[in-house]
Amino acid sequence: MAFLKSVWPSRARGLWRLILVLNVTSLDAPIVAVVWFVVLTCENDHSANIFSVANRKDIATGLVLAMTVWLIYCGDRLLDSFRSGAAVRTARHRFSRRNWRLLLLVWTTVFGIDAVVATIYLPSAVQLFGVVLALAVGLYLLWVHAFRRRSAMQWKEPIVGILFAAGVVGAYATNAGMMNGGRGVSVGVLLAGLFTLNCWIVSRSESVWLLRVGGESVSAGHIHDRFLYVWTIGLVALSVWGLATEWLAWTLGAAVVASCIALSGLVYRMQCVTSGKASRFALLADPALIVPPMLVVGTQLLYRSWMHVR
Repeated sequence: MAFLKSVWPSRARGLWRLILVLNVTSLDAPIVAVVWFVVLTCENDHSANIFSVANRKDIATGLVLAMTVWLIYCGDRLLDSFRSGAAVRTARHRFSRRNWRLLLLVWTTVFGIDAVVATIYLPSAVQLFGVVLALAVGLYLLWVHAFRRRSAMQWKEPIVGILFAAGVVGAYATNAGMMNGGRGVSVGVLLAGLFTLNCWIVSRSESVWLLRVGGESVSAGHIHDRFLYVWTIGLVALSVWGLATEWLAWTLGAAVVASCIALSGLVYRMQCVTSGKASRFALLADPALIVPPMLVVGTQLLYRSWMHVR
């Protein structure tokens, strides 16, 4: 693929190539959203196993969630790529700026498909939640891109983490109707903390690299590595407390803890390499939210399947 040479100077190969393609095309974010939607679904559907088939409503909700997340992330990056010269120095923003016409065409097409699927297949509760979330995302985009406030960029990661968690938890809760208000808020806070940690790690690595090449960084460059470790420990402690008090099922708790361990290992690894390589390892931040929960859910499904045929 020709665009890889223009956005990644070292000519990514093998698995790095796949990770880079997912990153610059904004496809990693919807994968993260769907994976955690599946985690919540498997957590509460005790009959789920590898022999069971997901119902049409769950499939439609997951599909709409994936398309909506991609629309938001792709749109945000398109706006970011034209906001400042510093942003264009990152691979994903350079790709968005150089291919904005194609991305705009794809974005419009996906938006139409998303609207049709949501209107036909989703319950009214999910549709209403989607409208509310769309308004919140619209206010966020207006705050960041229209007003272009420096304070908006400094709070961008927590806001993205909160909105992302609200989308995943809200989509599941309104679709399944199996999560009470108090527990839903608790799970939302936990996932918001996890997704914010992910955003901080990515933004911090990019901020260090931008400062090195003389660009302006107004995002998470002020976040210290020690703070990231403390934040991770807090998330693990909250997960353990949730498991002990039984408001958190072991599937979600184990997935959060596993992702926290992966992200903390990534932070440590990034400390041991140069700034240039740190920006490359930052590409693993989203896989750290994909692979661990998939392993947890896969283990659970295999165990349930074994018990089913036993």
